[in-house]
Amino acid sequence: MSEIDHLKELKSIARKLAKVRRMKHAGALELLAQHLGYAHWRAVTVAEKKGWRPDETHLAAAHALLEAENPMGAKGVGPLSVFDDAEECELLGRRLVIGTEFDDVVLVGDGWEIRLPEAPSADPEFYVTDKALENNAILDQDFVVAALDLALNRQEQVHARIAADWPRRSTVPHSDGRAQHPLTGQVSAVWYCLHCDEKATSQQMVANLWHCPACNALPIDTFASRWWLGEEPSLAGADGNID
Repeated sequence: MSEIDHLKELKSIARKLAKVRRMKHAGALELLAQHLGYAHWRAVTVAEKKGWRPDETHLAAAHALLEAENPMGAKGVGPLSVFDDAEECELLGRRLVIGTEFDDVVLVGDGWEIRLPEAPSADPEFYVTDKALENNAILDQDFVVAALDLALNRQEQVHARIAADWPRRSTVPHSDGRAQHPLTGQVSAVWYCLHCDEKATSQQMVANLWHCPACNALPIDTFASRWWLGEEPSLAGADGNID
């Protein structure tokens, strides 16, 4: 790989990082530059004009940053893993298993279960699976707080893996408010839920990982128009170019 190719590879990594972090490409370039020891991306371009070129060490560091932000993508874990990514661990002296099930994060222990749904705005769910068990960990507030921190960290990894597979405009709306639905390809500034009929902006949809902000319905149930009422989308089009 040539020195020029190295620089192109860094920019490519920044584009992937932008999707994973659900941020603008310029922000990802800044983040990558700082990871490589520069104050900002402009400092990288200035150094390049003076003859600096990224080498294999810089590429390795950039890839390591991307892997750290999207560890599940690096492992190839998919949305239907159903606990094949399960890990046993110990938390505050108690054993548990953490894994994902259809992109929900699930923690299971002796007599209890905690589930963190895929939608960022959804509330965690708590279950007592053995009511006869004494000293159940789920009744210990300190343990529950620690378990939720563990679950939220895993949820961030799940969200990063999901966003990495989406088009750029599904993770960051255009300046005019339009975004591209990651599953249907529709382009619009407003979205409607088939389940609750509520209206949402692209910013709200992106923030909730394309689940309905009102009822957390799945992304497949959100559309650019209320077609079930015979309405036509005002700013939509599967082939629309919003870059």
